[in-house]
Amino acid sequence: MRLPDNFSFSQQNLQDYVDCKYRFLLKYVRGIEWPAVECEPVVLQEVRMELGAQFHRLVQQYFAGIDPSALESMIQSDELADWWQAFCALKLIELPGEKSAEKILTIPFANNRLVAKYDLLINHFDGNYTIYDWKTSQHKPSPAKMMDRLQSIVYPYVLQSSLTSRNETASVIEMIYWFPTHPTEPIEFTYSSQQLENDREYLMGLVSEITTNDEDWF
Repeated sequence: MRLPDNFSFSQQNLQDYVDCKYRFLLKYVRGIEWPAVECEPVVLQEVRMELGAQFHRLVQQYFAGIDPSALESMIQSDELADWWQAFCALKLIELPGEKSAEKILTIPFANNRLVAKYDLLINHFDGNYTIYDWKTSQHKPSPAKMMDRLQSIVYPYVLQSSLTSRNETASVIEMIYWFPTHPTEPIEFTYSSQQLENDREYLMGLVSEITTNDEDWF
């Protein structure tokens, strides 16, 4: 199947494919939004998504050097203010290492591109890296569910592969899902270099299915 000219694979579109192949076809090939807006709960979900987007912007500005008190003065939601206070209490800015917020890495992959956008990427300069991802959903999923998500594969895989292409390597890649609604209960895991080949084969299989089958198959 021919994909749009500017298409890149990501954790989001690969997750859509794994969850529902027809959804992938509609969203990324035919350009149809999914799901259609049908009821009030969808509107409420959009409100929460906007709160999440605001939180991500605040964090990005924070790491760009804007005064946290100035950022706090712009917050108009009590819930967002609570999230912000919980985030500031982490004091991530004080950790050693180079911190990049909203960092995008892209690598060539199976005659396509594979992209990852990191909420926060910390290079500790000792071969160790930490990936932070902010999850602003109302309910915290189980660690097992998060580990099964494509994000838990794509993000460390892209980072490790990007380093390898520069003749570098990561001794340890730690990934942390942080929930402002549960600030003391992050989900953390360490990515093993032994996983790299297995993940490459798994992702190659997904990309091959998508690119070699026709629309009727979806």
